[in-house]
Amino acid sequence: MEATADQDDVFIRSEADRYFERNKSALTSADWSLDLPLRLIDLYKLQPRSVVEVGAANGFRVATIAERFGARVVAVEPSAQAIADGKRRFPDVQFIQSLANEIPLQERFDLAIVNFVLHWVARDTLLKSVAEIDRLVVDGGFLIVGDFAATNQLRVKYHHLPNQEVYTYKQNYAAVFLASGIYHMVAAVTSGHAATFVSADTSEHERIGAWLLQKRLAQHYVPASAAR
Repeated sequence: MEATADQDDVFIRSEADRYFERNKSALTSADWSLDLPLRLIDLYKLQPRSVVEVGAANGFRVATIAERFGARVVAVEPSAQAIADGKRRFPDVQFIQSLANEIPLQERFDLAIVNFVLHWVARDTLLKSVAEIDRLVVDGGFLIVGDFAATNQLRVKYHHLPNQEVYTYKQNYAAVFLASGIYHMVAAVTSGHAATFVSADTSEHERIGAWLLQKRLAQHYVPASAAR
């Protein structure tokens, strides 16, 4: 049986809360030297003034960004428990409970982050989720996509729910945005899923990456007269 939109329902009903409970001890602060999205912000000297993170857990990452830059920050997250914890810890973060495929925001941001989220998304809502994330990025703004950095496209049974048809999908999600022609590749960094250092020997099942993209709605297109 193939995973469908029911997979998204599993996460907003229960598994997002369970995931947060399993990992909340590590989701209290972000280390600029180890967290791949934060490293990209530092390396490329971004100065974001408005930031949205889709799949933000308790908002620890955007709270860290707000503290450094004084940015307005919004955390989109399906887990009610993560949001409750984040509201206690980070009162300056605006929280919105939502999946990635239908985000109730009209505002656009100069930086959007989606880190380790898209591999959970049901395949029949993936492109809708990509469109929703793209919609939040202002022209000229930046998008950081973090996820597994598999060379191939891999489908892996989700081991926390062995009796359900729930999978993770490992692939290069930055490539989906780049294929649109409206994002420019700025940089990428990689590491190992369970490691705090970069290793050239990490297998594609465990290699993770973060890609910094810039949205350019028209600059990639060559005028027809110049293309002749």
